[in-house]
Amino acid sequence: MNRIISRLTALSAAALLMLPSCLGKGKNTPEFPSIKPLSTLTGKVEKRVITRLSAAGTEEERTEEVYRRTGGLLTKVVYGIPASGGSLQPIETTTNTYDEQGYRVSEVVEKLTATGTKERTETKYTYRPFSPQASYVSNYKEYDSQGRLVADVTHELEGSRLSRVVRTVYDYSAGGANPKETVLRTNYTYMEPIIESRTFTLVTDPKAVGGTGALYHEQARMRVDYYGRKLFEEIHTFDTSVGVAKQDLKKPNGATVATYTYGDTGDIVRELRETHGPRTQAEYDADKEHKLPLLKLIDRYYYEVKYTQTNTEGFPTKMEVTVEKGVAKTKTTYTANVSYTYFADPAPKN
Repeated sequence: MNRIISRLTALSAAALLMLPSCLGKGKNTPEFPSIKPLSTLTGKVEKRVITRLSAAGTEEERTEEVYRRTGGLLTKVVYGIPASGGSLQPIETTTNTYDEQGYRVSEVVEKLTATGTKERTETKYTYRPFSPQASYVSNYKEYDSQGRLVADVTHELEGSRLSRVVRTVYDYSAGGANPKETVLRTNYTYMEPIIESRTFTLVTDPKAVGGTGALYHEQARMRVDYYGRKLFEEIHTFDTSVGVAKQDLKKPNGATVATYTYGDTGDIVRELRETHGPRTQAEYDADKEHKLPLLKLIDRYYYEVKYTQTNTEGFPTKMEVTVEKGVAKTKTTYTANVSYTYFADPAPKN
């Protein structure tokens, strides 16, 4: 359930953040010349292959991506060595389908699990007209490997902004014909340049007006760029086991803070994500002056890529990647080669 809720939060945030570019669908170059295009690959590159090399120079992972000429990923296949060993084989495949207007209507993701079985999820998108020229994602549904509905998400706008999201999550872990339903509601507030959101469920509360109260799951703050991509995100989670009456939103039980930087091709070139969790009782007891913050750093992830070579088209052909994991900042570095296949014909004129 937590995994599904977290994924839904990410998907809804993505829907919110991508709304500006969705309304300008088909435009890779912004109206303002000072702002860089979303991706220099659009309209030029049909296929990109990223090959990760081991320290000995052998291929240990390969990612093949195929794009639409007007922008948007068609397929992505990640080849890797499964947990059971052997040679490279597809371990994750993403397939997107678009309608005649160029809107994505479905996404299918297939992953090879550690046990060798395939896990499949499918997301289907429904659009509603926003203007004569553009539409937005009004609803999406997610299905599992067995074709069962696991999430139904609806977006509500106020003007041109996403104001509310209602997520119904279906949990089949208990077995039986009827899954457990959880309805999560998220409200958004805009305080330029920060966007705030609160996610909650409505539960019985005799002290509240109408007999129901909000039990909060998380609160988030984020900042986005012109295209709606996240630059900064801070998420606080709350203990839902204590009930509405005892919840204290000033005392979260966890937090995640992340920052992102994007390159010319639209890819993330730098990411820092820090996870904070509650302290132990022993730490509180040792803090006689009560100066310790409520939460402490329990995990850290850092990713950075540097492009060291480019081809005649100006696209990077070699990348050096640094990854740091954990509070101890355990470092891993690797190199990767990048190759391209270009669209054969020039793009049609509008």
